[in-house]
Amino acid sequence: MKLNDSSHMPLYSQLKQVIKEEINRGNYLPGEQLPSESILCERYGVSRITARRAITDLVKEGILHSQQGKGTYVKESKVKRELISVGGFSETTTASGKTPSSQILSNLIIKPDDHLMSVLKLGPNDNLLKLHRLLLIDNDPFIIETSYYPLRYLPGLEQLIGQTTSTYKILKEHYKIEISRSEKSLDVVTATDYEAKLFGCDISTPLYFIEKTAFDQQKRPIHLSQSLFVTTKVKFTFTVEADAT
Repeated sequence: MKLNDSSHMPLYSQLKQVIKEEINRGNYLPGEQLPSESILCERYGVSRITARRAITDLVKEGILHSQQGKGTYVKESKVKRELISVGGFSETTTASGKTPSSQILSNLIIKPDDHLMSVLKLGPNDNLLKLHRLLLIDNDPFIIETSYYPLRYLPGLEQLIGQTTSTYKILKEHYKIEISRSEKSLDVVTATDYEAKLFGCDISTPLYFIEKTAFDQQKRPIHLSQSLFVTTKVKFTFTVEADAT
């Protein structure tokens, strides 16, 4: 499809409109790499300067995003997450109509450090399950999560992990424990080489870092999790109700 040289609309604006229409039709899918500048030039009969101007504008508009040395991609829509929700990853993802899955990266029994002893109310000789996982939504890497579970409350948990994506389901079915409250803190960090490889992003890409402590019905701290999200993939929301008093 060649663009119209005689149109009052500049060629780069025409190309921008065509690319947007191709995205809306599903010909360029979210997360998919856009054809190279040379292919766009040949396909639409424009110069490299025109193609580059159109792509640059679409990146600024948030429709495309560029990865240095890799190319330009259709930007993916963000997944909404309620920041103050107490629900687990699997339950929240399933409720949104998407499919959760996980890859266990490591599964170790460790002793707590000072931070873990303070948050989880443990002694230096208590055992913890340290579970390091990559959590995916519709097979797309979404969270790198490291969680710590006190084995004084959850004996044998290390043997049950892996049977299901949902650790909350294991807690409920095997230990009769339900999470009733959680405390979270939010920060922004940048991706290391290790995290960039897991997420398929660039080193130094901004990541949300959330630390969550979850409590059961008896107000015991049942686990602490540290989760990393690529900022372009998630939008955190807050729901606040007016005080009835």
